[in-house]
Amino acid sequence: MINQLTNTIGNSLIVITTLIIINWLLLSSNISAQPIDNSRREQKVLQSIELNTDLILENANPVEKQQLKNEKYAQMQDSEFAFYRATNHLFWQDFANDSRLIKFGNANTKTWILGDCHVDNFGAFNNDKGEIIFDMNDFDESIIADYQYDLWRLAASIILVTNDSNLSKSEQEEIVDSFSETYLDTLASYVGNDEETKIYFTETNTKGEVKKTIEKAAQKTRQGMLDKWSKVIENQRMFDFSSENLGLATDAKNAIESGMLDYGKTLSGNLNYDPEYFQVKDVAQRLNAGLGSLGTPRYYVLIEGKTDALDDDHILDIKHQFQPTPIYELFSLYDRINYRKIFNNSAQRHALAYKALIKDADDFLGWIKLVDNNPIDGDFSGDYSVREISPYKKSLKIKNLTDKNSFIEVAQQWGKILATDHARADKDFDKKLVSTSFEKQVKKITDGKHQEFRKLVREIAFKYAEQVEADYDNFVTE
Repeated sequence: MINQLTNTIGNSLIVITTLIIINWLLLSSNISAQPIDNSRREQKVLQSIELNTDLILENANPVEKQQLKNEKYAQMQDSEFAFYRATNHLFWQDFANDSRLIKFGNANTKTWILGDCHVDNFGAFNNDKGEIIFDMNDFDESIIADYQYDLWRLAASIILVTNDSNLSKSEQEEIVDSFSETYLDTLASYVGNDEETKIYFTETNTKGEVKKTIEKAAQKTRQGMLDKWSKVIENQRMFDFSSENLGLATDAKNAIESGMLDYGKTLSGNLNYDPEYFQVKDVAQRLNAGLGSLGTPRYYVLIEGKTDALDDDHILDIKHQFQPTPIYELFSLYDRINYRKIFNNSAQRHALAYKALIKDADDFLGWIKLVDNNPIDGDFSGDYSVREISPYKKSLKIKNLTDKNSFIEVAQQWGKILATDHARADKDFDKKLVSTSFEKQVKKITDGKHQEFRKLVREIAFKYAEQVEADYDNFVTE
């Protein structure tokens, strides 16, 4: 399939370069991106996947680039949902400025959104107080935009994962309806108060599989996390490069060490930069991570922590941040210019999104600029987000949801979490970025129309899940 896909586009570098130029011309115009033309969809989907992958891997060396591309395409064939996770750009091409948005949205219903909202982008981790919470956890695509993009993408993912659960269509409809209704009800509960700025989700206010996920995460330890990624030799902790998920990063280590002081200036939580605390002990390239972002330059950085003891070290996750997909598909030229005025770089945007959406966000959250002074074998230069690897990271296992009721229970909690995050990310976070009371505006436009709202979300979820299945089948067979 992989070779056939490449042949569909053409192996020539000229063809790929031409596609990149065409994409740049589109982004430089005043014309909004249009949904993929269904009359030629099969070919265009394949082209879009190829182009998106090449853009992510543009600075990799040729051999590594082809290997990563092969690996990504192989993983995308695992299931319709895996394909969906890897093709957020298709979602935005299909839904950017969709005419149906106006039914329950307007200029005042924009807030920070996840931008790639699906069931696997929720999980357990610790906040800056050390509490284990369950919340959204991937902010690479986050942007300020209409809230419905997150609802629609998450709802479609619910259909895709429930397709394998022997549920009837009516049962799937109940699950999606429970999600969207809980979302609206939760928003309404925040109107006239500031409860959304106080609430976060722990084992005390969750239930079912969400609560179990938090409880299992709480059983983890920092020592266990350190032992997973590192080893101690002659009383010195260093990364364990026998792991297939870690690689040497000599040049990157030098760049990271040089940039740590500037990274320290981006910290905005309860942690102040201290050169001894943030002393770099080792750096490794993170391999085989992600699906849509597979191949994105990424590094793990082992730092000293509070003392020179071996059990209180921290590992930072440093990841190259591109402009979020909505920039390419949603924004006009004016919007893109304004975006660049607001955000110094995409790594800064990532940090702001994280802080806006998550209460008591990671104290290590910040960004760093890396410069590759020896770009012979690929170039890792760019703006990188920085966050701590949570020792308590844990994903909810969808396979544990075996019937309608268990799915409804979790879907309602997804709806409550999403609504809470959207609500606290409005003027409560920064009125210069979002000037409105988001929950008030959504309540105003949806009051008395919950049934219509649920119907729209449900119809979009089912129809788009069918489209994803068709795109997946085409991808696998070509």
